[in-house]
Amino acid sequence: MTARSMSRALDEAFVAGLLLAGSLDAAEAAVLDGIAALEPDAPCGDTLLEQTARSSIRRRAEFPERSEGVSILPLELKRLLLLVPICRDCFILQVLMGLTPATCSGILHLSQQECEDALHMALQNLPFIETSDVRVHSLQNGFAQPFNAQ
Repeated sequence: MTARSMSRALDEAFVAGLLLAGSLDAAEAAVLDGIAALEPDAPCGDTLLEQTARSSIRRRAEFPERSEGVSILPLELKRLLLLVPICRDCFILQVLMGLTPATCSGILHLSQQECEDALHMALQNLPFIETSDVRVHSLQNGFAQPFNAQ
């Protein structure tokens, strides 16, 4: 693996960790966990992403509050943080990271059908989530319930 491809894999792993964990500290720790899980002669990219995802989800409990670090994310990615966690996780794992439904279900300890349903719900709801002039009041059943800021 070249230095450039390693750098890209680390960048992708960190952004995925930040989206999944919602904390800079948790994302950093998850990437370090992913690196520690690498085999010396194995290809790095996919294993690093998968292990970082597993660790990010495990570490969420250690860092329950979303950090200010998510402010470094572009608006389009911040919108993902307004989905309920299961929908967000399935979207990030399958769409952004390109993991298979089987791998996603293994990471999340859900059936493949539950992962597919959550991904479908995320895809249905993302176009309706706004972050600029509308605040999210609550999330129920995967749907953002916005109300206009007054």
